[in-house]
Amino acid sequence: MTSTPTSAATAATVTRWTPSWSPDHTDSSLPPITVINDPHDLPDYTITALASHHPATGRVAVHPTPLATAPAYLAHDLIRALGKHLPPPHREAPWWTLNAESSWRVTLAWTQALHIDHYVICRAHRITERHLEYLMALRERTRTRLTLVISGPPPAALATVLSAVRYHEIDSLEAARQHLNTGAQSRSHASNYPGWHHAAPFPAPDDEPWYALPPRFRRPGRRPATTTPTSRGTVNLLPGRATVPPPVVLPALTDLAAPSPHHEAVAQRIHTRIAHPVHAAAVAVRALTGYGIDQLAHLTRPTPQRPQADLPADLPRWAELLLEAAHVHSELENYTRPGLPAHLTDANKPFRLTCGEEEEIAHATETCRLLAANPAPERPSTRRKNP
Repeated sequence: MTSTPTSAATAATVTRWTPSWSPDHTDSSLPPITVINDPHDLPDYTITALASHHPATGRVAVHPTPLATAPAYLAHDLIRALGKHLPPPHREAPWWTLNAESSWRVTLAWTQALHIDHYVICRAHRITERHLEYLMALRERTRTRLTLVISGPPPAALATVLSAVRYHEIDSLEAARQHLNTGAQSRSHASNYPGWHHAAPFPAPDDEPWYALPPRFRRPGRRPATTTPTSRGTVNLLPGRATVPPPVVLPALTDLAAPSPHHEAVAQRIHTRIAHPVHAAAVAVRALTGYGIDQLAHLTRPTPQRPQADLPADLPRWAELLLEAAHVHSELENYTRPGLPAHLTDANKPFRLTCGEEEEIAHATETCRLLAANPAPERPSTRRKNP
């Protein structure tokens, strides 16, 4: 854990969660680790483990990428097991996918927001010592149960881990089946997350319809927008993109009393195609409110002290869950000491964007086949004009 002082104006301590673990510092009250021994590498063990995958009830089975030893790779495998795809390989990899600590923060944010409480790691004898340490750090923070399927000679690093934690071993296929087929039950709002039931194709097929963002949301009492999206033209695509067919205009936020099939399709695309929780939440807010990328960092959410805000209080549940994941990630990335006034902590602002994230959000928006069909520029100048 690192600690860096902030400015004297806030007098707060800013810390960042890092996936570090030591045998000397572990919580003995955590659920014991389960080790399933498969010394003869029988296929039935792996089949049974993968069949236990049921994220809607909190259990996720992961088959690590073979021979992938980079520290970030196992985090990416966990993210994919949650039904998410990393950005397509035809474009330059986002910075966070190349950084192990950032990748594990993304994994932890999804784990907590989606109420995942059991990870099953297949072929755990092949993962590296660093991967084991990161798994232990994830377990410490989220208090998830951990099952390791050892289908070969156990590595020395595993003995080091097991010497510091509570664990029990399973040595038969029948016992493994009993362990992996019990305890899962639908018990959280995450069970209704659209990604568990429907997955949008990835990458997007050529004939997939495009959607235009709705008119920008206005607080109650404000004048409505003077311009609305048009379906006769397509603008604001990222440089180098070809012209697309006329988009379908998404309903305005005021029309969300009844579920819209268009928003359901957008929700599935966001879940499947955007691996970073902050970017996923940003695209969801844009799809529901029409706000521009340049406005995201300034948006506010209603609080009892400040009921008037840029975002309404009754966003769809799938969008609320994405905002929850983004909030968890922000706390991991840059946590401000509790007790400060809201105007100092920006507690009512859902997005704390770093340099370069606006471009990533633009790519994520386009990956979901969303665009701003508005002749106005996406990022208007903020320079003050003289009276």
